[in-house]
Amino acid sequence: MILRNPSGLRQRRRSKARIWAGLALAASLLGGCAYQPSGQLGSGSSIDNPIERKFTWFSYLDGADIRNSCAAGGPDQYRIVYNGQYYDHVRTYDLAVAGKPHLTARARGQSGNLMDMGFNSFDELLGPWNFRRSDSDLSAAELSKLRELLHQAGFASGSQAGLRLHSQDFYWLVAGCESGKFFINAWADKPRAISLTRTAFLDFLLKHDQTGVAYLPPRPVTYMDKNDQGKGRHRDFNGAFVITLRADGIGRAGL
Repeated sequence: MILRNPSGLRQRRRSKARIWAGLALAASLLGGCAYQPSGQLGSGSSIDNPIERKFTWFSYLDGADIRNSCAAGGPDQYRIVYNGQYYDHVRTYDLAVAGKPHLTARARGQSGNLMDMGFNSFDELLGPWNFRRSDSDLSAAELSKLRELLHQAGFASGSQAGLRLHSQDFYWLVAGCESGKFFINAWADKPRAISLTRTAFLDFLLKHDQTGVAYLPPRPVTYMDKNDQGKGRHRDFNGAFVITLRADGIGRAGL
């Protein structure tokens, strides 16, 4: 005999429907938003949860908030992003130098596993897709060391305008303002990119990363990687995308 609780099932379905309706409303309100860190334009925007990230990710990669505030005499800023095939692994590091140097780390491993979803709250529903985050202050010596490692790796080494990076590629992207000048550079297994063997800053970042998400190292990217999107329970949305570096940021296509 199979026992059923129709009223309980209906209540659970109504709860799910309300949450998904909230997601749809949030998505419509956030469409076209540019990323702004906290402290700018009120409370700012976020990439921590997938709803805001869906509409601010490319603006975040572009570094427009850094570029627009970059001026002689102003504070230095750095944004370091690792794309370990976007659907499976992403890490980001924001370094603010004004006042006491502060490093914010975010990381996400495989996401979108429906078996890990909860429906008791909005946060539980988004749990499998959320970034994990950690924050740490750096000493002056640590800041100096990270800057040294970035430049040793090739940061600010010149324009890579026209370099295209696929969402299923493994790459590092660093946007920053240093001494009043904006830079953006990429490390990837591609012509015109800086070699992935030159990421001298990696060990430093992982040492100060308390997110608990394991680092996924680069591996060769196959044709199937780029042409088998949206399949499997770990995909957080369908469709590949491409970003193209410019001298002052990125363009993007294919989402």
